[in-house]
Amino acid sequence: MHDLRKILLLHNSGHWQGCFIRMDHTGKEQERFSTSLEVKEAEGFIQTCLTYKENGRQQSMNFGSIPPSMQVTNTGHWSTGPNFITPWNWVAELCVVNQQQRRRMIVRHGVSGLERIIYVVEAKEDTEPQNPSQPLECQSTSFGSLQIWQPEPGVELFIDPRDRQQGDITGCGIRWCDQNGITHQILRQYNAEGALSPLSDSWIDQPSCAH
Repeated sequence: MHDLRKILLLHNSGHWQGCFIRMDHTGKEQERFSTSLEVKEAEGFIQTCLTYKENGRQQSMNFGSIPPSMQVTNTGHWSTGPNFITPWNWVAELCVVNQQQRRRMIVRHGVSGLERIIYVVEAKEDTEPQNPSQPLECQSTSFGSLQIWQPEPGVELFIDPRDRQQGDITGCGIRWCDQNGITHQILRQYNAEGALSPLSDSWIDQPSCAH
């Protein structure tokens, strides 16, 4: 049995410099802001502190064990969100880690479907973050009932834009094919009853970095 808490800390702890890009339901940038995030273990707790550089505002979160609704892969990618959803309001966050860099997505669904997405580019303090050009406007392609947004080369965001009904299988995902041809991905899926499904890559064909 893998110790997911240790894996989470191994790949995600440290100081991260970030750029948060808020987009509307069409994938167009609305605003962006710079952040600094510290993730560490102290006194038996995983502690996170996010600082908004523009105004110094901070958001902190501490937890001792990984919540049941958090999914962590053996390579340190993770997602959070509810254990159970309805067709209406729900929010999920997903993160893939590539050594000194991370890509995150925070997706918010409302009563009529997708409301907004925040795309996050992060790099360790001694690594220069490669922020996407401004303003960002994602190209999208259809993928069954989903859409794939591409905020930057090699990164794909799996989005459900539908005005969903009871019984619709849904979820969200992020896939990053890096410059070395290595794919980093995590998918958060919900079944027809709205319950969180175990980690799986069943939405995606064998990843290809040729795109």
